[in-house]
Amino acid sequence: MNQSTIAVTGMGTVSPYGVGIPTFWENVTANRSAVDEIEDKQLRSYSPVGARVPNFDPLQFLPKKLTKNTDYFTQLSLIAAKEALTDAQLLNKDGETLVSGIDPDRVGSAIGTAFGGIQSLESGSKKLATGNSKRVGPRMISKAIPNAASSTISMQYGFHGPSVTYVTACAASANAIGESMFWFFRDDVDFVIAGGVDSLWSNVFLSGLRDAGALAVKGPDDPTTWSRPFDVNRTGMIMGEGSALFVLEPLKRAKARGAHIYATLKGYGASNDAHHDTAPDPKGYSAALAIKRALRSSQLTASDIDYVNAHATSTLAGDAAETTALQSIFGKKLDSIPVSSIKGGIGHLLGAAGAIESTACIKALESGIIPATLHCEKRDEKTPPDVVPNKSRKQRITTAMSNSFGFGGQNGILIWQAP
Repeated sequence: MNQSTIAVTGMGTVSPYGVGIPTFWENVTANRSAVDEIEDKQLRSYSPVGARVPNFDPLQFLPKKLTKNTDYFTQLSLIAAKEALTDAQLLNKDGETLVSGIDPDRVGSAIGTAFGGIQSLESGSKKLATGNSKRVGPRMISKAIPNAASSTISMQYGFHGPSVTYVTACAASANAIGESMFWFFRDDVDFVIAGGVDSLWSNVFLSGLRDAGALAVKGPDDPTTWSRPFDVNRTGMIMGEGSALFVLEPLKRAKARGAHIYATLKGYGASNDAHHDTAPDPKGYSAALAIKRALRSSQLTASDIDYVNAHATSTLAGDAAETTALQSIFGKKLDSIPVSSIKGGIGHLLGAAGAIESTACIKALESGIIPATLHCEKRDEKTPPDVVPNKSRKQRITTAMSNSFGFGGQNGILIWQAP
């Protein structure tokens, strides 16, 4: 296989800060929290606070018919996809069709999600449970199925390349991005839109997370500070939602067409803890194994990494296991490596976490600003020494690593490098 270097030439996101990369990065670097009280009374009974996309109206971005026929999570991905494709200069001025010279047979999509359209599924279940209807509608399955985001993006733009959905819990978008590298190595594609999406604001899902002890159900008086990665007083994860997508293409092709190159995808590693259905392996063995595989594929060493965007969900077990894995890889060097988590500002985007956190890595490479770990007022001594607490830092970096870990022991590591 031809293991060509893969470049990022387009980015798009819908985050708890709003729509668009500029909105996301402006708020991240300004140390703002998008976490707040949940307005919906029923959802709030399971998760008092969270991070949702503010004032979201899909009709501002999508046609009425497309909005009607898609679940909320697919709508988020369609908006992020259009921004990324436009940013990469792959769309005509109409914003709907590919520019000439792009072969649609060689454009693929790789999307990660934890569940898919769970809100459509829950809505249909309520209709049947109340007895008010015996029908859920002919679009319910196509709206709720996990591959709806990837397939709808392909249909919207006429992509005939591989369209694959990765459902590996909170490692899903990291796996989607990393696995798509092999499509380039096999010369199956010229472009891939890759990343993740999730919105799991569902009574059933929130109840399950709460029963599993994963969700924070209490915190400080200020609800915006409940997401507290690495803080000694953290009480659990805070749910977020959104989508982050990249346009990937071979570096050689990107240079030839004069595309703006944000970063290169240098390495990817995956593994499984084979330990527990929800808890991470406290020894961090397989998390470290995934990091080793990412370093090997990138032909880099641990000494080349100068920033880590941690998974750091604000759970005691998760933060501790990740720290143990990092210590086994970096040793004493971990004392001098900034390791931060943007979950303090946006909560946990679940299947989209690896993609939105990779966005932060790429913007950090580009801007020379490392995002902070918000609300880490008293760092747990069992976490990395430099968590960039509370305030973003100006610091030039050349190579960044993004960690993603999920239920079922899923691990996905991505390594990004300045072009």
